[in-house]
Amino acid sequence: MSEPPAASLDAPLDPPGPLRALLEIYDEGFTCDTWGGVETALWHLAEGLREHGVEAEFYRSTEGADLGALAERVARERVDAVFPLVESPLFAGGASPAAADEDRSGVRELRRRVVRIWHDVSRLSPGLATPAPCPVHTPGAAATPGGVCTAAGVFPDGPAREVFLRDLPWTRCFGSRTYIPWAVDHLPPADLRDPFGPVLLQLGKTSVDQARVCLERLTGAGLPVRVVFATWSKEGRAARELVAPYAASGAVEVLDSYDIRTEWKRVYAGARLFVLPSVFHETFNFAAAEALQLGLPVATLGDCGALADFASLRAETVVELMDAVVARGESVRPARRPWTGWREVAHRYATLIAAPRRAPALGV
Repeated sequence: MSEPPAASLDAPLDPPGPLRALLEIYDEGFTCDTWGGVETALWHLAEGLREHGVEAEFYRSTEGADLGALAERVARERVDAVFPLVESPLFAGGASPAAADEDRSGVRELRRRVVRIWHDVSRLSPGLATPAPCPVHTPGAAATPGGVCTAAGVFPDGPAREVFLRDLPWTRCFGSRTYIPWAVDHLPPADLRDPFGPVLLQLGKTSVDQARVCLERLTGAGLPVRVVFATWSKEGRAARELVAPYAASGAVEVLDSYDIRTEWKRVYAGARLFVLPSVFHETFNFAAAEALQLGLPVATLGDCGALADFASLRAETVVELMDAVVARGESVRPARRPWTGWREVAHRYATLIAAPRRAPALGV
């Protein structure tokens, strides 16, 4: 199964009443200085859903820890869809060992309203590398006797509805799946590049040793460098310590924190290109997509999922990537800007939320 049949949002609802959705956010909310891709996506998704007539509200991770209390709220408020974060126990899927308790508390019904957005692969690949090919669902692969689905531990057959950002081999383990991309038109398209400006380097998605290679190669070549961090990762925290002496000596400019909603020019304007060495499997990368939206080319490593689609420069190793940035960073041109907008994304989610009311036989 791919996408559910499209439904008009003007059709009568059964039961009647407004569509309602709850979206989980981190406890820091939207006021923290570590606002990133997840916050960007959920904020704009909720805003778009409201424009399409869906009553969208946020709940914090600590509020979702008690599944019984969350289930009571969902039943009381007649919520149609719940969007948990990947780290949430609700995202894990399936029933707890105390299935009878789940029945009494309404948790089983809550699970039927879950929509899982797979914005990273941590549930399938603890190291965040590309998930291994599934011996059961890989197209064209010979069936492995006794083979077990790669996604078996996360209940790929439901009852949750699954959303992936694009069609990839590891997504085909999930029967009830829909492909809906993210968008980046929260930033206006612009050409803010200066081919002789600083290299914008994001650290935190590769090892400290590789981060050191980046800094030594770029500064050793006499290039100006502006550094930002993936603040959520332990690699990002370690990179901050690594960069501190470079910043103290004036060798690099450091943007330790910023609000992308208002300070995007501070981050991107005047840079020659955006360099993101990532060893993770990216399902989407907001920083790279935003760089393209603002006219900057992207440089990254070869095996990094969707991030590679944004890149004008790619290399298999950090050393090769830095060599390419030094040699060709002034002349390389950006790839095509992302074309999907938040209004379209929100409409597709609103249709997904409405689908169970319009077609109860879908079993979700």
